Amino acid sequence: MTLQRRNHEVSSSIAVIGLALVVAHTSFASESVVSAVNANNVTALESLSKSAPTASQRTLAAGALLALRREDSKAIAKLMPLTRSRAKRTVRATAYLVLSEVYLRDQRFSASYSAAHTAVELSPASVNAASRQAMEFARAISGVKPMQLVRDAPGSLPITDEKAGLVRVPIKIDGHQGGALLDTGASFSTISASVAMHFGIKLLSHQAKVGSSTRQAVGVQLGIAKRLQIGNAMFKNAVFIVVPDSALPLPPRLKISAVIGLPVLMTLGRIEFLDSGTPTLRYDVPHSKPAGHYDSHSNLVLSALTPLVLVHVPGSGALLRMELDTGSNMTTFTKNAMTIAPTFFAGANPYVLHFGGVGGSVREHRALRLPEATLMIGRHHIVLKNVIVSPRSSATKDGVIGANILRAGKRLTIDFKAMRFSVSN
Repeated sequence: MTLQRRNHEVSSSIAVIGLALVVAHTSFASESVVSAVNANNVTALESLSKSAPTASQRTLAAGALLALRREDSKAIAKLMPLTRSRAKRTVRATAYLVLSEVYLRDQRFSASYSAAHTAVELSPASVNAASRQAMEFARAISGVKPMQLVRDAPGSLPITDEKAGLVRVPIKIDGHQGGALLDTGASFSTISASVAMHFGIKLLSHQAKVGSSTRQAVGVQLGIAKRLQIGNAMFKNAVFIVVPDSALPLPPRLKISAVIGLPVLMTLGRIEFLDSGTPTLRYDVPHSKPAGHYDSHSNLVLSALTPLVLVHVPGSGALLRMELDTGSNMTTFTKNAMTIAPTFFAGANPYVLHFGGVGGSVREHRALRLPEATLMIGRHHIVLKNVIVSPRSSATKDGVIGANILRAGKRLTIDFKAMRFSVSN
């Protein structure tokens, strides 16, 4: 598990924090199904669920695919018998890890820890350091009650269009008014220690360590907000990662009291960012399909608590896995995206990339920049300017869709029920 924020704008980067949970990477290259699970390779999993050489591997592929599509109850029903079977230890351990992520997403924290711990016992080599850290995080909050949406009235809020290009809206935490960054790239909501104390957030006795993009591990506390209000919607028992002020240096000009992460945003069901003169957030739009109705128009998957948009590169047939991260002010590609769609990056030029995270910032001299990039998201061609290509590779994603995509259309919709992401005019 890594806890990190990646803001890629050189002139206006800020160190915002987000928790990104990853599937463990195993060292068993021969396990093609396990490799596909680890890589969030939807296309490969669809094929392997029918063509893998053994029944256990086909079951693992099918279960992992259901988990990616957020069909959680079906994923649990598919994978649970596999964990009790006589399949290879690596296959069973991977099934437990997928279950652990589903349980964490569903806020069944104790079950999440138990599943990950069993995976370690079955096949220690199948569970990397990041997943062990995720396991300990789940253990630290194992006694926490699930967050509840106690008032689900739909509504809208004004968006503050900050110079940093991020999305800020007004919120209330335990009655205290503040501004919050809406961050789909944060697996849990986050707040600085001083603001948590001011707002009266209850701190838990257990602490946790989380990794970051600029430091190996940062010690954090965990806290619970009795009431979190976003517009007309009211949440009870919202989990916050409480970070030392020195590790979360938010500039005062941004007027951000907290970072609202994915669990809260998913609970709103469907959120829309509208720009028809006055930037507005609309949430819990009526008539959305209930969760679990993944269809041919769905292009959003969830790897644990990381949303990935399946994006087509026009003219190439390539499909990229792009993390949806409204807490990042830039859209970027990883190095491996250049292997998938080499002609797409033909016009890239050298660039120096700065990015911040918990504990400091990093400068990359080997980055590239595309003056313009056209992507196919759903049925719409989206044109982005000055897109960065990081020199770093990633096995689980091909890039990040940042908040600058809000300027690519007048309506951006994230539907966590129909699992669909779209940008339109």
